Amino acid sequence: MRVSGYLVAVSVLASVTVQAQTPPGAARAEYDAAFQASQSNPADTAVVLRYAAAAIKVSDLEGAISALERLLLVSGDQPSVKVELGTLYYRLGSYEAARAYFDSARSSGLATAEIKQRADEYLVAIDSKTGKSLFSGNLMAGLRYSTNANSGPTGSVQSSGVPVVPNPTFSQRPDFSAFTAMNVRHHYDLGRQDSGALESNFALYATRQFQVTVANVAVVDISTGPRVKPFEGWAGSVSLKPFLTGRYVAVDDMTSYWAYGTGIEATAPLGSRIDGTLAIIGRQRQFVNNSDVPTNNQNTGVEAGSILDLRAELTSTLWLSFNANAMRYSAVTPWESYGELGAGAALTKRFIDPLGINGRPWEITANIYTQIASYDQPNPVVDPAVARSQTDLGLGMVLNVPLDERFSLAAQVSYAQRWASLSNYAYNALTTLVGVGWRF
Repeated sequence: MRVSGYLVAVSVLASVTVQAQTPPGAARAEYDAAFQASQSNPADTAVVLRYAAAAIKVSDLEGAISALERLLLVSGDQPSVKVELGTLYYRLGSYEAARAYFDSARSSGLATAEIKQRADEYLVAIDSKTGKSLFSGNLMAGLRYSTNANSGPTGSVQSSGVPVVPNPTFSQRPDFSAFTAMNVRHHYDLGRQDSGALESNFALYATRQFQVTVANVAVVDISTGPRVKPFEGWAGSVSLKPFLTGRYVAVDDMTSYWAYGTGIEATAPLGSRIDGTLAIIGRQRQFVNNSDVPTNNQNTGVEAGSILDLRAELTSTLWLSFNANAMRYSAVTPWESYGELGAGAALTKRFIDPLGINGRPWEITANIYTQIASYDQPNPVVDPAVARSQTDLGLGMVLNVPLDERFSLAAQVSYAQRWASLSNYAYNALTTLVGVGWRF
């Protein structure tokens, strides 16, 4: 059977499903059958296209996108497929990804007049929504319970991933808290031929404890810098982003430290289904004395480090990510100076809505991380004979349930354990949370 026939079917479904009222039970049964068939025959073009069409019917736009993008790995010059991908990304609000597919479709030598017209109509709509400046992001709020309220936000859903080290003068106490996490991204097209754009990011994580208020935490991260593709030939897909960055951390509603610095990030595809990012960063941390920590300024210093992130699409419904980091911190006092190494991995699986709530696919992510730190000298106030060293281990599981294209429910359970040469720095924490997320 010819591929073009199936593409027409997908095109018709993509354009009429919004209006058509397919019986939910029939659409779900068709989707389930097509999903199972695509898992058994992932290289069969006809099977993949049937799954994409069925996924569109039940509003699993991400599943349809993944299926259609696999077809481009077989043959990249398929303008019909690219128009459908552009349409799906447009419906998701990912306008820059949609623009890229529409531009590629209309410039193809195989594009028909109908395909070019459809792409042009969407490009006009995208321009009206975005122009040169585009904001996007996500917001999550919910409730959190931890057996150790002092363990900070490490590992929380949508958090900045900033470890706020428990103050050893705090006792380990369980508590509930309300949390808010927000990430806002701004993309400004510089109008350059090398796809240059100014990218800015703002991230916020904050908790309000119900009882252990000394463990209230607020973390703000900002960064901005131009992203360009300066190379040609085999390195043409590599993008570079030099950036400026800043951070603010407050504990117990008092400033703990400010940080500011610079870095550079390189991103490139390492294969047909693997992307990699390497970032190098240097920052000055300026700690502030307060009533909780009157000698906090002894922690002031300079950090320099690197972070490697890899993401691989194993199948259309399974992703694996890995990260590693190395950091050196030099404080004004040698016993607060240390070196740190860490690594982590996460496995994400998309699966059919098991309860038949709305037919949208659920996602579950399992993650693990470990981190070791070794301090230069013993702290004469704590123990003049023992230099501090510590090993962290974290395990987590996150379930994401989409309510519609923008709202979702999330639930997480995580466990963190720290072993330390000085017992008052050791801790463990079992944390659970539930939240509502909004993507904009």
